Amino acid sequence: MHTFLRLGGWWIFVRAAGLGLGIWLLGGLVADAATVSDITDRAILAGGTTGPINFTLSNFDPKQAIRTVAANITSGNSQAYEAEGTRILQGLKPDVVMIQEFNVSSSSSTDLRNWVNSTFGSEFSYFRESSGAIPNGVISRWPIVSSGSWDDTTISDRGFAWARIDIPGDKNLWVVSVHLKASSGSSNSNQRQSQAQQLVTYIQANVPADDYLLLGGDFNTYSTSESCLSTLSALLTTAAPYPVDQAGDADTNATRAEHYDWVIAESELDGLETPVKIGSLSFANGLVFDSRKFTPLSSVDPVLVGDSGASNMQHMAVVRAFAVPALELLTVTASSSNPTLVPNANIVVSGSGVSRTVTVTPAANQTGTATITVTGGDGVSTASDTFVVTVNSATPVGSTFAGAYPGKSMTDIAPNGLSYLANYGFGGSEGIAPTLPVMDSSDPTKLKLVVVARTDDLIVLGGETTMDMAGGWSASGVSVGNSTDASPVPANTARKVISVDRSGSKRFLRATITR
Repeated sequence: MHTFLRLGGWWIFVRAAGLGLGIWLLGGLVADAATVSDITDRAILAGGTTGPINFTLSNFDPKQAIRTVAANITSGNSQAYEAEGTRILQGLKPDVVMIQEFNVSSSSSTDLRNWVNSTFGSEFSYFRESSGAIPNGVISRWPIVSSGSWDDTTISDRGFAWARIDIPGDKNLWVVSVHLKASSGSSNSNQRQSQAQQLVTYIQANVPADDYLLLGGDFNTYSTSESCLSTLSALLTTAAPYPVDQAGDADTNATRAEHYDWVIAESELDGLETPVKIGSLSFANGLVFDSRKFTPLSSVDPVLVGDSGASNMQHMAVVRAFAVPALELLTVTASSSNPTLVPNANIVVSGSGVSRTVTVTPAANQTGTATITVTGGDGVSTASDTFVVTVNSATPVGSTFAGAYPGKSMTDIAPNGLSYLANYGFGGSEGIAPTLPVMDSSDPTKLKLVVVARTDDLIVLGGETTMDMAGGWSASGVSVGNSTDASPVPANTARKVISVDRSGSKRFLRATITR
């Protein structure tokens, strides 16, 4: 006997043979399908609006992909960003850059701002250390809400540049751009270890545990087992797999012989790694970019084949991508099957996250039906729900006085005081006999008229006891209330009972129903 059972998000295969029992977990978690909650059909009168109608979105998983780059790709004789390094950054199109040797022309604020604008876009923010010959920095597509430089006590020409970035989602991203001591030998290795220990101390003192943390740059490491990496592994994931080029080479220095440059994340963010996608190519564990090896270069325009081999080019750029949950990226659209009745522009979706509302306003002077489709999407999954909006005439025939006789007074001087009043109330005309009872069976001292009026109709009442109706109309003894009759009436209308006292031999009623 073979049995499949579902336990939470797991499918379990159970095989029973004789006295033995075998259980295997199959395939991993099974995600529930995305859904838009059911929205019931609606009926409204022309000129009205239905909504806001509440609905919810379930099992969507919107994510923001963040492409990050560690870049020590200055060239020329001044350790500055020249055409080659600039083209590489333009071609890689990063969202966040941990940049080293952040020098551009004279490095004035104008030079830096213009370079960021032309290389990345005017919407990008940046931070650059204010001192040191080869300062570190951070460049971001999203706002940098705070930034600074932690002092590296072992070296004088740069510090540890950090920035707190307001990325999509409910967490901030803390980015630290570093440039550790260069050269091999035990003294330099020990200095890198000291720098790593300082970084751990700074991070533990300043970065909230609930935020994401990313550290990148030129570590100048000669081995993936260097002690500085072991120290950083207390807070960040330093283990393989590592980014590689298209030939599988993880080395990043100019001669492609050493693994100098890194992008490392704390465990939660590291678990959200997503492939780096460039054109039709996908790099599961990130990319070491070498323009001399990368193909096709058309995917990283305007990069030229020799850019990574430019004179005094420092290193190769290292690229990794992460996909973070971002509920605000959940999209909701709505459309109408009958845009003449309900134009798409007249369907308004409001709210945020998984709780939304939809309001539908038909076009003026139109009646009929339209199917409204509400669709949610997270960039991967979509789901929809439909509901029908029926738009009825604003004056249902035989049902409401105000539409047929807007602003008209229902006045009657017949002996029973109600000869034509009932007919007016139900859209009739003078001269037709009343069709409703005139005696209120629940109270013989009153006469009544039942009127089906729109919920926003205004009923103004008055009574008169003189035959010639020469006196003023008084509301004394006249009232309006809800009917106990539960039979259906058109949408957005209600059945009202107008009552008048039967005082003396005659009692007349004046009722004006308007919108």
